[in-house]
Amino acid sequence: MPPAREHDSRSRLAACDDSGFRPACTSASGSGLTLSFWAVASVIVLVVLGLEWFSGVVIKLEPQPIGKTVPELGIAYEDLRIESGDHELAAWLIKPTDAQPFEPLVLLAHGWGANYSTVLPLGEQLADLGHEILLFDVRGHGRNIPQPHASIRVFRDDLMAVSRYAAKRFPDRQLVVIGHSIGGASGVLAAAEGAPIDGLILIAAPCDVVRVTAEYLADKGLPGRFIVNLVRPFWWRRVGSTFRSLTPTRRIRELDIPLLLIQPEHDGRVTREHADLLAEAAQTDYRLIPDREHTDVLEDSLTLRFVLEFLEDV
Repeated sequence: MPPAREHDSRSRLAACDDSGFRPACTSASGSGLTLSFWAVASVIVLVVLGLEWFSGVVIKLEPQPIGKTVPELGIAYEDLRIESGDHELAAWLIKPTDAQPFEPLVLLAHGWGANYSTVLPLGEQLADLGHEILLFDVRGHGRNIPQPHASIRVFRDDLMAVSRYAAKRFPDRQLVVIGHSIGGASGVLAAAEGAPIDGLILIAAPCDVVRVTAEYLADKGLPGRFIVNLVRPFWWRRVGSTFRSLTPTRRIRELDIPLLLIQPEHDGRVTREHADLLAEAAQTDYRLIPDREHTDVLEDSLTLRFVLEFLEDV
């Protein structure tokens, strides 16, 4: 009996080693390779889909509620809707009775997850002094239809749309943009892309949105730099390009308009290093507001003083 089994085994080996066509052997080998290929492909697809999902989680919007509203100011205003691509943006035009018709129009731009009420404290102080103020909510923020995600490109495009509206409605007036946080970064990008902006004030603005995202994640105890490098290619798809054209320190060098940089001393979200790098790129200095943080800098009297001096010189 054992020799017979040995003979059978050798016969099967010979059948597979023979140079002649052996469909059974070919099919078994091919099936194994096919299964291995599809297994690897499935894993790759799952990883890609997982990273795509995670890239959205990292930049998921968590909109803040609206605080004080424009009607509560007791100052004349218009409730506006401004088109930006396929979207309509909620906006306000504050019109003090003593406003000077040829003074610069001030456009206030809020930051990530915020809304017009975040920058309203500064707008209210300026309106009390007779300045007309235009405020708006970026799509997905404030009074607009909620959206799960946003991007620096969305902020830039919406600011460009609002600035063009202002220039068309008030063709004889200068437009000064005051951008807070990501609103400041988008102001740099919009001006570099040709938005009709005659002066730009950056308050607590990041020099690089990818960098500030990594720092934000690191503050939460996560490996921020590793995460942003991992999902960066998926963000490219969301913004339609790489971040080279969306980096404030690169684009601020292209500006040829009056510029003012303001940085709160104790900003934990956008640190002073961002102001250092922006100022270096723009070949200018920045104004430091003592004992202030990321948002309360908008209420400071020194911030107001610097803004008023800038408006007088534009």
